Amino acid sequence: MPKAGIQFSKKDEWYTPKEVIDFFGPFDYDPATTDVQAKYLGIPNYDTISSDGLKANWSQYDKIWINPPFTRKFEFLKKAIDIESHIFFLMPIETMTTGKFHKIMSSYRGGYTLWIPNGRIKFDDGSGNCSSPAFGSVILELHGRVKRIKRIKYWSLYGEDS
Repeated sequence: MPKAGIQFSKKDEWYTPKEVIDFFGPFDYDPATTDVQAKYLGIPNYDTISSDGLKANWSQYDKIWINPPFTRKFEFLKKAIDIESHIFFLMPIETMTTGKFHKIMSSYRGGYTLWIPNGRIKFDDGSGNCSSPAFGSVILELHGRVKRIKRIKYWSLYGEDS
């Protein structure tokens, strides 16, 4: 049951704030962005809805950022775990409590770090308006070839203390 006063949106395009990219980046590639957003974030190689990043070859890039359309997050996650690149995957925290997430991750053989912010990420809706969704987000960092790393890290989002 939704909390009183919280607005839920069916919109699937919410853009990562530059502060988040600056904290984890720079990145070589983003398979799920727009021309304007890629240029703004300084990501030189990217795919859009029309060029469909799920059909692209990601393995040619070393460091990849993915903020997928949340309605297609599992498709992007399935592809990400098969690539040996260093991948940062943004998702709703609730995704991690689903059987589908655990089934996909059970076949991943690389190491990972789970980054948990101390607040909600404020996403841009494409018109310059920034707001936090009604759910928290996490970043799953897939280390590709590095097998031993399995850890959780916290980061101070927007310079706030935990």
